[in-house]
Amino acid sequence: MSEFRPNHEGEKKVKVHHRANKLKYKAGASQHEGNGYIDPRAIERAQTIVQKREGLYNNEVQDNLERLQAAWDKMKSGEPDNIADGLEELYHYANHIKDISSTYKYDLMQYFGESLRKFSEKIDVTKPVHLVIVQAHIDVMWVTFKENIKGLGDDKAQELMDVVALAIEKYSK
Repeated sequence: MSEFRPNHEGEKKVKVHHRANKLKYKAGASQHEGNGYIDPRAIERAQTIVQKREGLYNNEVQDNLERLQAAWDKMKSGEPDNIADGLEELYHYANHIKDISSTYKYDLMQYFGESLRKFSEKIDVTKPVHLVIVQAHIDVMWVTFKENIKGLGDDKAQELMDVVALAIEKYSK
């Protein structure tokens, strides 16, 4: 809030009143201990733990890709219970791959994990075209993993994204 007050020479000066923003303080903007305050040392410790675990990324993603493949194989069996369980697992493992890839900046794997997770919400296993789209996702995820492609910017990454985009465009109608 501000107000105008004349000074001794009759000129108007602006006086600014700073108000406490309680929401900012609750969100951690305070400079001292209190509601919403996050100790910067705690953030540093958490970041250190995340960095130390980055070496486990390959094992974690490989394990989740294998589980994703098993869920997919279960779904393709055609048995109603297997389809329901497999769909739930497919969603879960695709989401986990997306999350861990995001944490360690494997942007291409994150892209495919998120794309498959979104598509798994509308998969109809009675439609063979949907099976092609899921299989395309799984195939490019394995290629991305085996070739250790991180970013979205190089030609190989674009080629893999184009494969999935083409499968979706051609078979989702």
